[in-house]
Amino acid sequence: MDVRLLGPVEVASEGRRLPLNGARPTAILAALVVHLGEVLSADRLVDLVWEEDPPATARALVASPVSGLRRALAGPEAEHLVRTRSPGYVADLPPSAVDARRFEAAFTAGREAVLAGRAEDAVDLLDAALGLWRGRGALEGLGQSFARVEALRLAELRLEAQEFRFAAELDLDRRADLVAELLAHVAAHPLRERPRGQLMTALFRTGRVAEALRCYEEGRRLLRAELGVDPGPELRALHLALLRSDTAVLGTPGGLLLYTSDAADDLVR
Repeated sequence: MDVRLLGPVEVASEGRRLPLNGARPTAILAALVVHLGEVLSADRLVDLVWEEDPPATARALVASPVSGLRRALAGPEAEHLVRTRSPGYVADLPPSAVDARRFEAAFTAGREAVLAGRAEDAVDLLDAALGLWRGRGALEGLGQSFARVEALRLAELRLEAQEFRFAAELDLDRRADLVAELLAHVAAHPLRERPRGQLMTALFRTGRVAEALRCYEEGRRLLRAELGVDPGPELRALHLALLRSDTAVLGTPGGLLLYTSDAADDLVR
């Protein structure tokens, strides 16, 4: 059994996608899987799925979509997917059965590999993590607050995974394709300082110093215009390093450095 949240909510078994019998059963299943291993009462499920305007019979109606899910997901593994446990229901699955949990585990391992200097391992782990995503965002099609909050949390982790992967690629000095990827990433997320610093570093290593300086100035103007703040200390330090052509900070063609050792902890914030 494979429960998929990284895109539209799906359940697959033996490579076959299983029907979920409508929007309400899908939302109930998603709520249970987001709160994996936690017993949710009927009242709690009503609050999560129907939110501010539940019908008078909503609590009684919880049992019907749950029964429909069980019929649709019939099989020995499905018994654990929606299990009755007082005072309500629980998704009693191992984390490995949920793509979002596998993503988080692979991301954590990849981040640790970056910080330990194991760049090749990091790229493999982070590629595996990012490869689990199927759509533009998690829990696509669900508009409930719990789904939006979880989707935002996972979206942030996805961005961090991409940025740690960029860091590992810089450590491996894979510059040719990396500049194009970073340009697209920074264009999509112009207020994120870490990838902007990575792009500045990659541009410097390919001899495009003027573009790297322009990248900083664009970021500085955007941060001031949108947030009323100046760039953080790491980005300012990279800018100063660019002005000085400081290879101890920026690395050299074929070099391995991305940030100074003093800024390593800031890389993961």
